[in-house]
Amino acid sequence: MQTDVVALIAVFGTISFITWTIFSSVRKLRMARVQADVQTILLSRFDSAQNMAAYAQTDAGKQFLTGIRFEHETPFGPMLACVRWGIVIIFLGSALCILRAMGAVDSDTIVPGVLALALGIAFEVAAFVSWYLYRALGLTEPAARS
Repeated sequence: MQTDVVALIAVFGTISFITWTIFSSVRKLRMARVQADVQTILLSRFDSAQNMAAYAQTDAGKQFLTGIRFEHETPFGPMLACVRWGIVIIFLGSALCILRAMGAVDSDTIVPGVLALALGIAFEVAAFVSWYLYRALGLTEPAARS
């Protein structure tokens, strides 16, 4: 009985994750295409280098040209996502282990609980190692303050 519930939750979670991944990827791809199309149209409207240079001196031109550069994302976003997921998975594993210790569920939940705890701890360790390597290799850039 409880194995069916765990399997149902696992299937639902997997389908939800796959759906979310597909939709977020499609959204990012569409946004990148629209941005590239707009930039291509704007660049094609300049008929000479002087016009382009004059436009680049304006505030709107500076903003446009900084948008053309490839986005260089710092790894802090993925590191924080790793920490977030690690915390959630640790709580899930802890809850399963606590339910087993209280006798509320049968002994089949101890294995997924311990595996979830191990996975959550692995996420936290991976985030820490990434942060440490990022700092040790000197990849940090001082933030521009205005």
